Amino acid sequence: MNIVTTTSVFPFDYPCDKALLRLAKVGFKYLDLAMDYCASVKDGPFASDGWESWAEGLRELAEKSGVQYTHSHAWGDASSRHMLTLRCFDVCRVMKIPYCVVHPVWRDESKRVFEDTEEFVKINAESIKPLLEAAERNGVILLSENLLWGASIQLTAVAALVKEVNSPYFGWCYDTGHANAYSVSPTDLLSCDAEPLSLHVQDNHGNGKDEHLLPGDGTMDWKLFMNSLKKCGYQGDLVLEAHHQSIDAPDEKRDEILSELLCRAEKMREYYLGLQ
Repeated sequence: MNIVTTTSVFPFDYPCDKALLRLAKVGFKYLDLAMDYCASVKDGPFASDGWESWAEGLRELAEKSGVQYTHSHAWGDASSRHMLTLRCFDVCRVMKIPYCVVHPVWRDESKRVFEDTEEFVKINAESIKPLLEAAERNGVILLSENLLWGASIQLTAVAALVKEVNSPYFGWCYDTGHANAYSVSPTDLLSCDAEPLSLHVQDNHGNGKDEHLLPGDGTMDWKLFMNSLKKCGYQGDLVLEAHHQSIDAPDEKRDEILSELLCRAEKMREYYLGLQ
């Protein structure tokens, strides 16, 4: 179980090469590339004609720094056919990133939220198919995740989507903060039709607030989470998406916060690996 952090611990316009070097210095060896952040930078390298050289440069810098990008987060959702969404999968190929999270569709064009699980599964199964063709070409596995609205809140609904799609290029990511925000218990993992392939580990205080705090700074029951994860047979990495405290802090305080994040993650991994 590798410890991975999202690069969104820095503001969206913070250069990716500088983020890589700072995270490597803190002690992180595995990174999750926040391409949703990269795509938000107007005239940035991700959205430019030079995107491929930019991606190759990041991969080479990571290799020199002893760091590996193993996860990523796409711009857009499963309904998107935008150039920047498809570019995310091209970047994964260039940078040899095996996983890319793509948000599921949780409402229709009239902004009606999908409350019914069957409707949620049907709409998303149809939406993801064209993206899976691009994923297969680029050798990347797309991951849906539990969100904060309607049926997308339920772990069982997202796992049912994975079973319905039934593709080696599609799985799901369990976001602990999204679940905790609406009191979805980690024990629901044991009722899922498919186990998660990845995680977004973050904390909050519940009450529908998605705070992306360091694990332990909110109300998440981490022992229950890790025991449930062990029972469902999780084989993946510990992927951290606890970025708001780092983003909100003065730049000179960020390394201290990130060091604490890594320390807590190491303790979580030690506990998890010791479970029978």
